[in-house]
Amino acid sequence: MRLKKIVLFVLLLFNCSVVFAQFKLSGKIKNYLGKEELKINIPLVFGFYKENSIAIPVAKDGSFAMVLNIDKAKFANLIFQRTFHTLLLHKGKDLTIEINEKDSTVSLKSGTALPENKVMQVADIEQYPFFLINEGKAFSGLSLAALRAQVVAPYFAQRDEKIKKVMASGIANKDKLLIAAELKYIAFNYLNDLARTQLSNRLVVDSLVIEIFNASNPVPDTWPAGPQYFAFVDNYVRYLETKAFAIVKKDSIKPNQPIPYYGISLDSANIAYSKYGKPYLRWISVSKNFSAPVAIAYNYQQLIKLYQDKDLRQFEGLYQSFKNKFPANVYQKDMDGKLTSLKNTLIANQRNPNIKIIDGYSQVESIYDVVKNYKGKVIYLDIWGTWCGPCKEELGYVPELKAHFKGKNVVFIYLDMDEEDKDSSWKEFIKTNNMEGIHLRKNRQTIAPIWKELLVNAEDKEQYYPQYFIFDKDGKLAVTKANRPSSKVELYTQLERYLK
Repeated sequence: MRLKKIVLFVLLLFNCSVVFAQFKLSGKIKNYLGKEELKINIPLVFGFYKENSIAIPVAKDGSFAMVLNIDKAKFANLIFQRTFHTLLLHKGKDLTIEINEKDSTVSLKSGTALPENKVMQVADIEQYPFFLINEGKAFSGLSLAALRAQVVAPYFAQRDEKIKKVMASGIANKDKLLIAAELKYIAFNYLNDLARTQLSNRLVVDSLVIEIFNASNPVPDTWPAGPQYFAFVDNYVRYLETKAFAIVKKDSIKPNQPIPYYGISLDSANIAYSKYGKPYLRWISVSKNFSAPVAIAYNYQQLIKLYQDKDLRQFEGLYQSFKNKFPANVYQKDMDGKLTSLKNTLIANQRNPNIKIIDGYSQVESIYDVVKNYKGKVIYLDIWGTWCGPCKEELGYVPELKAHFKGKNVVFIYLDMDEEDKDSSWKEFIKTNNMEGIHLRKNRQTIAPIWKELLVNAEDKEQYYPQYFIFDKDGKLAVTKANRPSSKVELYTQLERYLK
């Protein structure tokens, strides 16, 4: 009898743990037309990655209900009609909402998670800042002093006012601290975006970044921390890089001497970068300048991104260092499995006849020397690089693109721009990514004449990566700067026009 009671207690305990590891989201889309998708994206650690998006089934009448498995407090983005609404999820809680299809607004109706999410609406954490409207053009040419007065001071005042409202609310103290911290860190992140993507003067960029982050504290205000904190860590690492090389230049530090904040020499840093890329250098910086829990969580996200990009070389280099530093980390089994998976994919594709590397590609001087071999077919040319983040992001949409045109006369040609020392890693990358199609590689110098012939009649002659072109069945350049794979229907329509 006693044994039965113990078993019953364990089963009840197990069932409770399952219940309290879930969050129930339900509601209705008002005026629902049955076309738009409803999704929720829950960051693994930080950043927006489509792999973290979950489709929420919606009934014909617009009603929906979904149980989400979470192990701790999580910020999530509810996505409808390309509009994002940030929610705070707690295990064991629930929330009922109403979405209006006409204007994409979200009304919070009921549930145990209602109080903190009402505060979230007031806080509006991801509210787009005034200085990034119209791509920050109004502030792009300002001096550092003018940026302090017109951007930094008023923006921090706006942030602090929001934090006051959060801290004065009646929700649980841990939620106040968590929401307030996200408001604090996203302010640094948005200012960093302004500096690095919109300002035109390099000296002003570096000075503003250093000034902003000099005033910050890398220690998290609360733990576990939210995604904006880890985005802040990512930007803080870049700030340390900017600051370190300013010191190297100022103090004339020699290439064989340690770089501040890294603990390795410039020579060693260049070797590590050449072999394993920037994620490895960021790993060194994070592990030197942040606590172990922060470094582990941050680099787990970095590893997951490299795995999703199927970048075996960078993944393996970072993971081996990560494992050596933190041999007892909870992610080791998962990462071992992912490393094996990438290696197996590479082995399986070593002799894949559909991955065709052009013989003597280094001698190819004109893209038309390649195109002429595929008369009667429409060609989609992808100019990319293994170093290019947006290029890798677009590759995630290619399987869907190829599935759409399976059995049709479309040829995919990939022109990679990487230097000579990346030749073997380029070949490894295309096989690990199962990039079936025609491949050739050029370096920065030898790709120049190809860019020239592709853009000869283009109004926009910018040579950015990635970039796409469509050739018709006669081998003529039909579309310059074609749509990207992520544009889906727009690209499919472009290609189909030349298939007819």
